[in-house]
Order: sequence, then C-alpha cells, then structure tokens
Amino acid sequence: MNQGIDSAALRLFNQKVERLLSLSFFKARGVGAVVEFQRDSGWESIFVGPDEESIEALILTLRMFMQDNERISLRRMRALYRALAVSPDLERAFASTCAELNSFLDSDTNLSIEEGRQLSHREILDIFVYGSYAHMNEGLHNTLTSIRDTAFFPLFQTYLIVAINAFVTCLRKLSAVNGQALKELDSLP
Repeated sequence: MNQGIDSAALRLFNQKVERLLSLSFFKARGVGAVVEFQRDSGWESIFVGPDEESIEALILTLRMFMQDNERISLRRMRALYRALAVSPDLERAFASTCAELNSFLDSDTNLSIEEGRQLSHREILDIFVYGSYAHMNEGLHNTLTSIRDTAFFPLFQTYLIVAINAFVTCLRKLSAVNGQALKELDSLP
C-alpha cells in the first residue's frame, strides 16, 4: 500500500472525529425519557437530550464511519490496518476497539416493536440513521414513523443517544490509535 495514501486516510479519520466532537450535540446536558400513564389522558412522555437538529448534524458525520462506501468506515479502516506497516499491537488495538463497539451495538435493549424480540442498539441506530437521516430505507422509515407516533418514542430517542455515545467513545479510542500509527508511519524511511 502507499504510505502517503494510508497516512491521509488516518488523518482524515481523525479530522472527522474532531469534527464530530465539536458539534453542538455534545453541549446537551443529560439524556433520558419520562413516560407515564395519566388516568384521564393516557400515556404522556417527554425526551430530554440533544435537539433534532444537533442529532441530525452528528449522524451525517457519524455515517461516514458506518457506511462502507466511505474510505474511513470502520470496516475499511480495519482492512487498512491489516495492510499498514505499523506494529501488530496497533492493528490489534484498532480491531479490538471495533469488536467492543460491535459487541455493544449487537446487545439487546429493553425495547421491542414485535412480540417476543428485543431490539439491539444497532437496530435502533439503524432505524434512525436509515429511517430518517441518511440513505433512506423505506422499511426503516415506516418503522420510525410508526414509533414516532407513540408515547414511547422518547425511550427510542434515549437509546439512540446511548448507541451514539458508545460509537463516539469508540471513535475517540480509535483516533488515539491512529495518532500512534501516524507517528510510526512518519518515522519510516
């Protein structure tokens, strides 16, 4: 592989992580939902957390790490690390951090939209990302629309924020690994 192209991909990844971390999404204090049943009016709910505009702005950058058509997607970056002339420890660190994220995203939430099956964090993330914000999927859009019409929508929003925060925590760690890899690459003759 070309060291200059490889270094450029690592730098772009880190620039996009920095961009992500600078967004207003991270200025919101606290996240959560309150859902309660009122005898006279039925279910009522409220979401506390980042506003819709800041979530959308964050997701438009976050999707660059999710979608394999982007050169800084996590899958493509893992493949890049397998070919980089860096220490095996850095390759393992990158891969294990991605594996931790995947394990979390594949874990169940306590939310369900069909009897007997809980949604994973990844499914909730996908419902929002591909149901509204990026590369619209009709089925996920319909799912999101039907969830949005319920009093339980703030719970879904809360789990979206939890999934996003896990993803961003991973990206911070990966950015640090990239920094070490760049130092190694820059020291090569």
